[in-house]
Amino acid sequence: MTLSTYEEAIDFLQQNDIPYNEVKHEAVWTMAEANQLDLPNDVVIKNLFLKKRKTNEFFLCIVVGQKKVDFKTLAPQLQLSRSKLGFANEIDLADVLGLKPGFVTPLGLPHDEQNQVTVLLDKELQKVDSIGIHPNSNTATVFVTYEDLLKIIKCSHHQMMIVDLD
Repeated sequence: MTLSTYEEAIDFLQQNDIPYNEVKHEAVWTMAEANQLDLPNDVVIKNLFLKKRKTNEFFLCIVVGQKKVDFKTLAPQLQLSRSKLGFANEIDLADVLGLKPGFVTPLGLPHDEQNQVTVLLDKELQKVDSIGIHPNSNTATVFVTYEDLLKIIKCSHHQMMIVDLD
């Protein structure tokens, strides 16, 4: 198992002509810590790595703000029962996306060469001008547009789905 690196994330953005603005900062491990940073974007994006239980089917759920993800609302949109959807463990996160907890990001998608991950995009993301994501490191944030987030997903050859988390 090799972990995804900062250099791989930046190379991926550059090789795919995805414009970004980068801000370096102290390490953040939680959404509360991220909210304390003085970043140029006031919208916080949360990334959750989920799994369909007893399978190798994963979901990267990208959510606007401090929104709580209600699995009772999300699971039916994935045509799953609530009991079949849960958080993936640290081993799966490392094996599939090459990431550690606190580093979950769509820029880990190129690591998933078996395309086990479907990206779930909160419908509210479409209203956000600039989306801040980790470049496989929690000591920097890169800002991209919604369209460029879609390009990251497409260039990494992953399926995506818009979900309503309200």
